Amino acid sequence: MSVWLNGVRALLDQLEATQGSALDALAEAGAKSIAAGGVVHVGGTGHSAIVPLEAFHRAGGLAAMNPLWDPATLPPTGAPAATLLERDPARGRAAVDAAGIRPGELLIVVSQSGINGAPVETAIAGAECGAIVAAFVSLPHSEGLESRHPSGKRLAQVASIVINTGVPRGDALLPRPDGSSALAASTMLFTAAWYLFLERLLARLDARGIETPIWKSSNAPGGDEWNARYFARFADRVAALGGHE
Repeated sequence: MSVWLNGVRALLDQLEATQGSALDALAEAGAKSIAAGGVVHVGGTGHSAIVPLEAFHRAGGLAAMNPLWDPATLPPTGAPAATLLERDPARGRAAVDAAGIRPGELLIVVSQSGINGAPVETAIAGAECGAIVAAFVSLPHSEGLESRHPSGKRLAQVASIVINTGVPRGDALLPRPDGSSALAASTMLFTAAWYLFLERLLARLDARGIETPIWKSSNAPGGDEWNARYFARFADRVAALGGHE
């Protein structure tokens, strides 16, 4: 019997049972953003960047997604430096400045702890742009910890919609003999929260009669041809599609 898998299953059940109202509010905000001709912006640093990666140019995913992407904050670029840059509010504001966020669009900021300067500043700067700001965060990890942002605020305190993953502080489920813990859970919970949101979002767009531009796999027949229209359609809003630097 897997301790990690049982723990993840319990957290997934808890997510579904407790976060439905917040996910509905998030989906409604996303639907309004897209219905108005906008996109949904998704940002995260460190391993939380898994979510903007999963949101962007993904087979079965929605094309109207803009990742806030700062390679310097990703561990493979150099873990010590990336850890420090996650704490720098300037990195979070720069990500928003580059994103071209418009008033009324949805911005989702992802952070397990919700205390680092970059994600908190991303949320603050996004709100200043007029975005509806949401957070994917673990409240059990975040609450009671001191923020690394100059405002003293944590991510959940500056977001208007909060999806609580419930992942324990420390982000690991398997106790070890030396008192440490192993086997992180946040990636599984963040990914599940993302797809629960996306499922609700698509249902709302369908109910409004709004086209849902879904990527096809580029490794399936006809995928490149199908996707070409979405590259052309969204390149001016999503830098990673090649529209602008």
